[in-house]
This record gives sequence, C-alpha cells and structure tokens, in this order.
Amino acid sequence: MISLRSAALDRLPAPGGRIQNQHLADALECTGWSPRELVRTLNPRLDAIGEPALHLTAGRSWLNGAQPRSETVRRLVATVITEATGDTYTTADLWGHEQRPSHREKTATDDLLGRRSLTEILATATAWTATEPREQAVLHPATDTTLFSAVWDATRQAPLHTFPGSGPDEVIPPFMDALEGHLRQLRRLDDTAGGGALPQRYVRSELAGVLELVRNSRYSTDIGTRLLITASGMAQLAGWMAFDADLNAAAQRYQLLAIRLARSAGDTHAVANVLGMLSYQHAACAKPAAALRFAEAAVDHTARSLPIVRARAWGRLATAYAVAGDTDAFRNATERCHLLLQHRRDDDPPALYYFTPEQVAAETGHALVELAAANPGHARRLLAEATEHLSPLADNGPTSGFQRSALLHGIHLARAHLLAHDTETTLHTLLRLADHVPHVQSIRCRSLLRRIRRQAGTHIHSPDGADALAMVDRALSVS
Repeated sequence: MISLRSAALDRLPAPGGRIQNQHLADALECTGWSPRELVRTLNPRLDAIGEPALHLTAGRSWLNGAQPRSETVRRLVATVITEATGDTYTTADLWGHEQRPSHREKTATDDLLGRRSLTEILATATAWTATEPREQAVLHPATDTTLFSAVWDATRQAPLHTFPGSGPDEVIPPFMDALEGHLRQLRRLDDTAGGGALPQRYVRSELAGVLELVRNSRYSTDIGTRLLITASGMAQLAGWMAFDADLNAAAQRYQLLAIRLARSAGDTHAVANVLGMLSYQHAACAKPAAALRFAEAAVDHTARSLPIVRARAWGRLATAYAVAGDTDAFRNATERCHLLLQHRRDDDPPALYYFTPEQVAAETGHALVELAAANPGHARRLLAEATEHLSPLADNGPTSGFQRSALLHGIHLARAHLLAHDTETTLHTLLRLADHVPHVQSIRCRSLLRRIRRQAGTHIHSPDGADALAMVDRALSVS
C-alpha cells in the first residue's frame, strides 16, 4: 500500500484561512492548477524515486503558510511549476528564502550545448547516470529554444573515423553479443512493466556499466562502435523509462545523450528514432508545436534510411498532427507510415522490433481520440474509428505478456468511451483495466488512469458505477 504523509509541515498562523504564501499562490495561478492538482502532479514523481506520496491536502497547507521539511519536495514543486509555465522558479521564489545557499538547479541541457568531444560526452553521461534519483527528479526543464539548440548540436556530434580503445581488459565479440542481447531483453521488460523505480534504477546501472567499458576497456574499432551503439540504446531506454515515470526533464537529458552517442557511432537510424521519441513526449505533454518540430526533424533525418525507420518517423509525425488537431495532415502521414511499413527487411534496426501494424493501429487509435477532443464537430465519427482500432488491443496483455501496452491502449479506449458519453462501456473498460494495474509498474499509465477515473467520477453516479470506480481505486492503491 502506498503510504501517505501530509509532508511534515512547519506551520505558520493562517487567521481566517488567509493565504500566507502569496508567492506559491501566484505561481499556481500561472499553472492553472488547484492546490490538489499540484499535489497530484508531484505524487507520480515521488513514486518514481521511491518516495511516499503526499496527502492531497498538503498543497492547501502550503498556501496557508506551511512548508514541507523535505528539501526534495520543495525543489520538486519548483521543478513542476517551471515545467508547466515555461518560466524558471526556484525554491527561493516559492518559499521566500534560499533553501540551499549558492545552489543552482541543473537543467536538461547542462554540458550538452555546442561542440563536445566524445571524451566530454562520455564524462557527462557517466556523471549524469550516477546522479541520485532525487536529483534526477528535480532536474529543471530547459526552455524550448535551448532544448532545440541542444538537439541541433547533438545531431551534429562528430562521428568517429577510428576508435582507439585502450585499457587492461579486452571486450571480445562474444561478450559484446551478450551486451546487445541484454539490451534487447531490457526493452521487452519495459514493454511488460514500464518505468517503475526499480526498472529505472536497473537500466541506469546497466548504462553505467557500458559507459565504463567504453571509457576503460580495450577493443577493436568494430567493437568500439558497437559499444557506443549499445550505450546509446541504453540511454534511450533510460530516457523512455524516465518519461514513463513522468520525469520529463530527466527523459530529455537521457535522449540528448543517446543522440550524441549514436552520432559518434554513425548510427543515423538511432538518431531519427530518438528525435521521434522527443516528438512523442512533447505530444503527450500537449505541446503540439514542439512535437511537430521534432517529428519533422525525424522525417528529414530518415530521407535515405530503411523503410521501417522512415515509417517510424512518419508515425511520430502523424501523432504530432493529431495533437495539433490537423485531421487531413494526420491522415496523410498515417498513410505514408502504412505504405513504408509494408517493406520490412531482415536488417531492420533491432530497436524497432515493436513497430508492427498492431502498434500503428494503437497509435492511430490514440491519435483519433486526440483529434476528437480537438474537433468536437467530428467527434462521434472519430471516436467510433478510434474504438475500432483500440478495442482488439486493450486485451492483448494476457496473451502477449505486454501488460503495460494493454493498459495504455485500454486507457485511451476508456477515454474514447467517456468522450462518447457511453457510460456502460466506459465502466466495463475501467473494470478490465483494474485487472491489468497490479502487473504494471508504469507510473505514467497509473497517472493517466487516475485522471480518467476522476473524469468518469464526475459523470457516473449510479451504484454500479460507484462499485466499478471503487475497484479501480483499490487497484491503484496497491504499489
């Protein structure tokens, strides 16, 4: 059971309930959040680093003059408000005094702007991977302009023409085969469970191990290239898991490192794939302009790539168009994706093993739900189409073993039913989702399901509905 705490507080008098912390109140007004919504934003991130959740009344207490004794919570409040508003907030801005003298919060792009040698990139990646989970959770997002600059610089990281491995121990081909096989297994573990605190920690440790081999071992040029590609794949997976844990700035930092490492190895397919993931992450955060920009960059990078790599980029672009509400552009991009996907090859990149017609159907279904929300006049038709795509996939967990995928597809399906005002089918879908929850560690999926459950609760008031929602609550209450 997830324990709750009201974040041990140092209370100040609040006569008549008057707001004592006007700084925090002003910041919340900029986000559009209520005090409860602030806490709901904090709790998944605390879960991601193995910290207990805050009581939903904590935010109101802070407005009334209380302060969390936990430095991590104080800094995390500044991080999430910075992320939501695009303006930089510090603990001093919110709590009225400096919590850590001379302390500057780090951002996702620190040490990742401009020209960087491979030695510098490896040092940055090693230091970041070794950073404590709490520090990764409070990482500040970069501004959009700075992030775009960092991505531009990363996509121009100098490729290596020779790779002089050195060190007392040699990485031989069979050992390299084992490392690559382990990366494949970790990707499938993520498909099953998602980015909980333990999987994140394990993948970070594996990334640290590969980086240590790159820096301190002896190997041939070919093995050196494969090591870099594996390190890039581990960084990309760590970034994806961080995003799945609602740690968006940390995810961006890992993805920037993944691009740098892939470029050093000359792996243009991986670069395009990570650009597409950055697009997807921005789409999920309701930032269509940034999502389109990264997706277009991915398409540009795949102009001469294998068909499946190009298909993956066009699929990301389709999702970005959907979040932007552009139905025609979404249809065109989806069609390009389908046509390219018909030309799979034996030498397709291993990282795209998951990109099948079924995956495209899932992404299409989700995109159609986004389009319905953005185009109410066509919502009925779009939601019916979304249901056709998502319904077969929401039950695939028990047969495929990919419970996380089934849960995510089912959440989008429940949202489609809710938007269509189909109460009975919404409840039926939510009950099925409750069965998947205990098997999935994805913090993002749990957050999305809680959001759908709250929305359903405002519309469904029958006894049967209350029982179904209570079952979802019970499933979510178990860590």
